[in-house]
Formats: sequence, C-alpha cells, structure tokens
Amino acid sequence: MATTIFGPMDIFNQAGRLWERVNKSPQAPFFDVAIASADGQPIQCLNKVRIQPHSGIEAIEQTDLLIIASATYIEEILQKSPGLVPWIRRQYDRGAQVASICTGVFLLAETGLLDGKAATLHWGFTEAFRRRYPRVPLEPDRMFIDHGRLYCSAGVNAGMDLALYLVEKFCGRRTAVESAKTMILDLGRERQSPYSSVLPSRDPVDPPVAQARKWIEAHYTEAIDYDRLAGKFRMSRRSLERRFKQATGTTPLGYLQQLRVETAKRLLEEGTRNFDEITYQVGYEDIPFFRKVFIRLTGLRPREYQQRFAGYSVKPLPEDI
Repeated sequence: MATTIFGPMDIFNQAGRLWERVNKSPQAPFFDVAIASADGQPIQCLNKVRIQPHSGIEAIEQTDLLIIASATYIEEILQKSPGLVPWIRRQYDRGAQVASICTGVFLLAETGLLDGKAATLHWGFTEAFRRRYPRVPLEPDRMFIDHGRLYCSAGVNAGMDLALYLVEKFCGRRTAVESAKTMILDLGRERQSPYSSVLPSRDPVDPPVAQARKWIEAHYTEAIDYDRLAGKFRMSRRSLERRFKQATGTTPLGYLQQLRVETAKRLLEEGTRNFDEITYQVGYEDIPFFRKVFIRLTGLRPREYQQRFAGYSVKPLPEDI
C-alpha cells in the first residue's frame, strides 16, 4: 500500500516545516527521511504505482528509525530478498528503532525481535499472523504498540497515528499537535475495533460446528435454546461450546452477540433507525444490556458509532442550486 510509505513519510518530513511555513516562522526540520528498497530497484505498489527509492538497503550503514511498510506477501518477499531480515536485525542491533505498519509486522516478526512481545496489525490479517508467528501474542484491538525501540501499528491509516506518536516521542507534544493540526489529523486514536468486523474470519473445519454456525446465522434474531441446538447436531451443550470455540474462537452465544452487533452496525450506518428500534430488530428486548454488548465489541457508544460512520448530506452552495 503506497499510503504506508508516503503517509508516515509526509508526517516526518513536515515536522518543523509545515506549521512554521503556515505561520511564517523559521523552518527547523526534525527528520531526514529516505525510501529504501531491498535492492534499490523501483517498488511496485498494489495500486500499480511504481516508487523509485532513494537507495537500496545496503547503502544505509546506520539509521535512527526504520519504518517497515505493509508487506502482505511475506513468502514472496523472503524468497526474493533473503538479506532483508538480517539487515533489519543488524540495524536494530546498531541502535535503530524499528516500526512496522499494517502487515509490515510480518517482516518484523521474521526477525524474532517480537517473540514474547505483543503485536498488532490490520484486523483482517490476525488469523494468518497467529498461525505463522505463535510466539508473538496479538492485541488486535490496539491502534499501535510501543515496546521502547520496537513499534507496530494496525491498518494503513494507523501508520499515520504511529508516525504522529513518534513525532511526539522524539520532538515533544507541541510539535505533534502542530503536525496534527496542519495535516488535519486526529491525535490519540487507540483502538481499531470500531473499524473491524467482530465476526470470526476462520471457517470451521468441524462439519457439525459449520452447520451450527449456519443455523445461528439463519435464526440470529430469535431466542436460541443452546441445549436444543446441541441436540440438533447430536452432541451435548458442553461439547458444542467446546468444539465451537475451538473452531471459531468464540462460543455459540458469543457468535450470536457478534452477529447481532454486526447487524446493528450496518443499520446504524444507514442512519434511518435509532438504537432502541435496532435493538428489537436484532432480537434483544433489554436495550441497556445490548448497549453494553455493543460498546464492549466496538469500543464506541451506539450514537458515537452512528456519528462516525453514518452517511451525511451536503447542502449545495447557493450558486449550485
């Protein structure tokens, strides 16, 4: 993703420059930023744009801060650039601080530097990361994580959150606030749960569990008797809950709550119903209880979620009428 390169780069480059330029005061840049590729050759981004780096990695003897952009196709990267992981590790050993953005954490994890340390990344890649790096505990709701000299961040724009955080860490709060104001960015976002799907991404390989999940999806607005549901698939309730959680990461009740919250999110985004109406529509009668479930799974109150994600109308200017 080109944004994971240019977004943070622009934030670092403007620190000490843009605020001063706007306010007609002397510029005093804090960072000298360069783009490096594994071999110095152009980088092909997902949007088909080719980026010409300033150099290859071997031309860089030492750096204070190393930012790893998104790196989804980790096997292909490691095959084409076997020297990349040792170089990152060498930079860290020489004192560099190392940060990853989005799926760049795959490459950071390959160094072993994250073993035993919490990590985060875009919510859509958590299962693949867990399978490949079982020694790295994930905290997928975090927007970014600071381990002192190691950092990782969630999806694309979270890289800009991390960059602003690093501006504050290295240059002070005042500079970070000025950077956020001039680039029209928010400071202090901590969670990515409002943006993520709460439904488990993995497909159950246990056939009865897969059938039970489909049954819940077809009847999620109804009151579900889990003993009868288990009997429907010839097992005890305890066995169903154990196998369901092993296959999906949550219990049948947890999955039902996730389904109802995802439906509520979609209805709030449409902006035509209030939360009380939505509560009854998804199968709850206890509005305060569902509100607590919604907040727990999204990190936002229903009104806050609707204000952030519902569509809005734009009034035309007089000359456009």
